[in-house]
Amino acid sequence: MEHKTVCRGSNSRLILIFAGWAMDWRPFAGLVRPGYDISVVWNYCDTDSFDWSWAVKYDEICLVAWSLGVAAASSGLTAPIDRLITMRLAVNGTPCPVDDSLGIPRTIFEGTRDSLDRNNLLKFYRRVAGSRAAYDAFSSDLPQRALQELAEELELFISGGMKTTLCRWDRAVVSDSDAIFPPANQKAAWADVPTDIIVGAHLPDFQAVLDRYIIDKDLTESRFHAGGKTYDSASTVQKAVVDRLLEMADLSHCANAGTIIEVGSGTGYLSHKLDSFFVDADIEMWDLAGTSPVDGARRSFRRGDAEILVREATDESADMVLSSSTIQWFNSPRRFLEHCSRILRPGGRLIISTFVDGNLEEIRKYTGRSLPLMTERQWLQSVPENMAVEVSETEEIRLEFASPSDVFRHLKATGVNSLGRGGERKSLRRIMDSMEAAGNGVHTVTYRPIYLILSKK
Repeated sequence: MEHKTVCRGSNSRLILIFAGWAMDWRPFAGLVRPGYDISVVWNYCDTDSFDWSWAVKYDEICLVAWSLGVAAASSGLTAPIDRLITMRLAVNGTPCPVDDSLGIPRTIFEGTRDSLDRNNLLKFYRRVAGSRAAYDAFSSDLPQRALQELAEELELFISGGMKTTLCRWDRAVVSDSDAIFPPANQKAAWADVPTDIIVGAHLPDFQAVLDRYIIDKDLTESRFHAGGKTYDSASTVQKAVVDRLLEMADLSHCANAGTIIEVGSGTGYLSHKLDSFFVDADIEMWDLAGTSPVDGARRSFRRGDAEILVREATDESADMVLSSSTIQWFNSPRRFLEHCSRILRPGGRLIISTFVDGNLEEIRKYTGRSLPLMTERQWLQSVPENMAVEVSETEEIRLEFASPSDVFRHLKATGVNSLGRGGERKSLRRIMDSMEAAGNGVHTVTYRPIYLILSKK
């Protein structure tokens, strides 16, 4: 196995790309994602001697596997860095690479091996790219791999030498015109995993994939920090969600909780309520931005990325974890739930609210941007086996505004990043000009929160 870092900076986070068959680092040159280095691994013929020491320096690793790289990443190759991985994203591949119903049909796989030569390899690249324009761009700097090495790599998958292990993926992306991995087979393989269907060929627009699924945490931090002064007055929905969450949780029977962790304390609306109720408990507040909203002898604050902080927390060290309107900003909410189940003591509770697919649908309609949210069913599928579901409920909250500018003023005041980086002023004016009012002349914004209360068995 080989690797190359194609985008390097002074970043503590890494996007790790497992490339597909017949690929190297070249198709991924030029990719960027603020706050992340980007590295590519390829050539799965010899994996025993691969040294991961270059990767263990990172605080967080987001794994993006493409094509046969999905099967390679499902085979246990990442064991030395698994503790650092948050999100696992599969793109146009499955853990079952040679399979008539869940992968590439065996006859096609074997036919590719048996007829492999330089001309047929170029034909394969054309099928990967899909369109003539995409192939022209791809072929300007083709991967440099020896044919014998490619034949050995194919044989490795055909013979079953690349065995898959138990590996939970956060999300799968399937191109509707994939000519390598049949889309129907991919959908079948990912039946229990959140799956998005995109327009395109086997080779997607990887920059668009990274922009869509990898959270720009530096931007998130700066936006919420900037919105700190206006958040309390504008966050009517978020406050109502906190009130509803606490009503559902009915904390009256657990007032003696010993250790409580609040994830995403922000300006402290939930923090103050916990501070008043749990007088004799130790409360630790985590937030990506800001300072402690509550002080006291048994109150502490940690500024940092909760996806990293929860990984560092000691097993069975908390009696309760609460979070409201926060974990939608995580790369892997599923992984966060797993860590919460680990750090909770038996009988401990995880009390959270976040948002489901369809949240802020009006904004997505006009901007084309949204967080990659899950449905309620997918949230329930992500609940760890050692956690019991006490409450699972969704709700719809609709706000009305007099004008498009009022809509975006509201979003900015609550720290929501709806446009991303660069060219925002011009884009925002164009977007607002295109927005149509509802029948009563108002512009709506729809929030779809989900309330989840879990207890450790």
